[in-house]
Amino acid sequence: MADWAGLPHDLLVLIAKRVKVIEDYIAFGCVCNSWQTASTKDNFDVLSPQLPLLMLPDNDEKTYYREFYSLSKGRVSRKLYLPEAKGRDCFPTHHMGWLLTQSLDGEEVNLFNPFSATKIHLPNQFALRALQSPDDLIEEPEFYRYIKLATLSANPSFTSDYVLVISYDTDVNYLAYWLPGDINWTLFDMDERHGGVCNMTYYKGKFYLLTWGAEIWVVDVQSRDRRVESHLIDLNDNKDLFRHSIQFGRNRSNDNSAVDTFKCEVYEVDEMKCKLKRIHNLGDSTIFLGLNGATSIDSTKFTGVIKPNHIYFTDDWVEQNLMSECGGGKDTGVYNLEDGNIEYFYPELSLSCICPPTWVIPSL
Repeated sequence: MADWAGLPHDLLVLIAKRVKVIEDYIAFGCVCNSWQTASTKDNFDVLSPQLPLLMLPDNDEKTYYREFYSLSKGRVSRKLYLPEAKGRDCFPTHHMGWLLTQSLDGEEVNLFNPFSATKIHLPNQFALRALQSPDDLIEEPEFYRYIKLATLSANPSFTSDYVLVISYDTDVNYLAYWLPGDINWTLFDMDERHGGVCNMTYYKGKFYLLTWGAEIWVVDVQSRDRRVESHLIDLNDNKDLFRHSIQFGRNRSNDNSAVDTFKCEVYEVDEMKCKLKRIHNLGDSTIFLGLNGATSIDSTKFTGVIKPNHIYFTDDWVEQNLMSECGGGKDTGVYNLEDGNIEYFYPELSLSCICPPTWVIPSL
């Protein structure tokens, strides 16, 4: 029998460098100690495109493992020991692999990479609330998702020069940011309030906010005095931003505690008229939509795995999920933008009030 553990280290490194999918790279390192020493972060091509994995809820109260469903393999491909995510609200930060997690009691808020098990402590929800005017504080239910959205400017795995921007208590339109080394959050010094934020992204040194009022704001938190510069976006100077705005049609299901998506409409910015124009074809693009917004993927890099001109969506109606007895996760599927047909990519039903299934792009 061949001694695979005894292969020369240089040969193992060469093999490891040819593995381009992170979930396979992690599995490579789990074979034995010699393979693990060859599968370092430096030996992986971080620029290789990665397909989002579906992170499933931790429905078993006795386990600290979280499962990740792979579209390419058509099954659960990874099962990771993640006590840091147990019983916590988790959602992506628009940067590969990193999640923002918050405990139910508000005591702990962290940035967390489930694939490298790296955790970065953040100021908690009480520190955030202390910055508010007493007049703006609201009475919260037993569990209240205080931080709604989070976006990183860069990957903390590779640099300490990054900014984290959050939208919290969106009904009264608060925004804050955090820099590595800060003791507390810093509130945005906005000249005026705007419609609640429904999506955020980072592009060429600035954060862009899409509001429920169909406005796009640009903010810069890199200024020397830390004052946030904010203004409505000039569409003619930002043709590549928020190209696609997605509108859902939803029906309430028979049990009156959940909703089902039955239609998606996609719009792009008309730079000349400064209006949204409906489009019916995404070309080779595929959109993954869920908690914390949408991500566009080039389907040609995953031929035969994901479908172009489709929207892979997961349940993202947080408030409705909290009120539902079984939680969210039912409203999941693949929407064909051409004919309006909806298929289902996940064969089982996985529900959670706190953290329903959500897309995560893997990163070391």
